[in-house]
Formats: sequence, C-alpha cells, structure tokens
Amino acid sequence: MSSIVVANSNPDYAKKIASVLRSSGLYVGGVCTTGAQVMEFTSKHYHGGVVVCSVKLRDMPAVNLPRVAGTSYDFLFLVSSQLASMSESLEQATLMLPINRVNLISTVNMFLNLSDYTSLNIKKKLAAGNFDEKQLIKNAKDLLIERNNFTEPQAHRFMQKKSMDTGKKMVETALIILNS
Repeated sequence: MSSIVVANSNPDYAKKIASVLRSSGLYVGGVCTTGAQVMEFTSKHYHGGVVVCSVKLRDMPAVNLPRVAGTSYDFLFLVSSQLASMSESLEQATLMLPINRVNLISTVNMFLNLSDYTSLNIKKKLAAGNFDEKQLIKNAKDLLIERNNFTEPQAHRFMQKKSMDTGKKMVETALIILNS
C-alpha cells in the first residue's frame, strides 16, 4: 500500500494539508517538519508513495529529498509565488500557494493511480480504443503543465518515466492523468 507523507516546516500547515487529504478519503501515513523525518519515514516505508512537501523544511531545503528518498516516492512540492521560477528546475510536480484543494487531491490521486493497478474504467477505455492517442497524450501533458507547473519537456519526461517505471503504455499513463 502506498503512503502519503506531508512535510512542512510549520506543523500547523502540515496538519491542515494532511486533514484536507484525509477528508477526501486518502490515507496519510506521516506528518513531518524536517527532512530527517521524511528520510526516516521513506526508509521505513519502502513500498513507496507520495510526499507532499514545502520547498524548505526546518533542517534542510527539501529539493534534495527526491534523490535521497529514491524512486519509490513521488514528490509534490508546494511552492510560493515568489519561488515560482524554481518549478522549472525541480523536475518534480509542483502546486502554487495558496493551494487549490481540488488540484491538491487530484495530483496526489494521480501519483497514487499511476503507481497502482489500472482501474477497470481505464481498462475499458483502452479496450474500446476509440480515441486519438496523440491527442490524449497532448491533453495529459497540457494538464500537467497547467496544474503542476511543468514545462512541455518536463511533462513529456514525467509521462515517459512513469510509463517505463510502471510498464504502462504512454496512452494508458495519459488516461490515468486525465482521470485523476
């Protein structure tokens, strides 16, 4: 089972974000204020998941955590408008503050759905095959660009990497992104 970890240097903000995720039915396995706590959590819960994280934690810049946590955890960085230009260099999904509740839940669900088994709904759409694959992939990239502040090349690499990591075709990854 995938875990969700919320990390923010302000414990009240971390708890509020965790509460929003829990209210949508998601399981939050940990709330952290330091990078050391995130590293400890991800090493103990090796099965993977999502870390929803501010860019700066009490003991370190959180942008270094994806390299330490390994490939089993996806990172969703919460970025203030003053640091918006940082999004392009992160190679991770970002959401701009203040957080839009729907975008937060959708993005976390996207990560969880990409790592889990494909839903029956997506399998039916794939089996029907009545869609333009290139257009679906473009629409998924456009959503990642709009919602998660990716550039077009980052969105493409993200989808390509997720497809390779999970053994799914790009069109299946695109459908999961669009349906999250």
